[in-house]
Amino acid sequence: MSSSSKFLQTHKVLFREGDPADQLFIVKSGQVLCLKASKERLIPVYLAKTGDILGESCMLADAPYTYSAIALTQTEVDFVEHSKFREVLEGAPDWLVDLSITMISRFQNTAGLIAENRVFHPSIISDEDFPPQREIEFKKLLSQ
Repeated sequence: MSSSSKFLQTHKVLFREGDPADQLFIVKSGQVLCLKASKERLIPVYLAKTGDILGESCMLADAPYTYSAIALTQTEVDFVEHSKFREVLEGAPDWLVDLSITMISRFQNTAGLIAENRVFHPSIISDEDFPPQREIEFKKLLSQ
């Protein structure tokens, strides 16, 4: 599967929650913070690092992005267009696609609970690393 690269400066938006999921991203370098909107708040649900994949659930489900992604550092990502992803997926056995969709659904339910209950886990990001000022800054970035 062929891919192309994008370079993001610190605090640049990769994609926004609700945008059409037209690309899958693989983090080549840097860090990307994934945020979900919940009750007027932004909740960190995942910190993507080198080798991590973003947008996979939306590509499988043909649904919009379920969270926003912002580069925390200078970041390089490879991306795969939706049409290329679907083309490759069509060659997979139905049971494997179904299994993937089931796992994604379970993950999305968990991410929703994390956001709803504003759970911060050190493996994602700490309260100290995501103070109210940063939340305000990221809300402004996402509203542009």
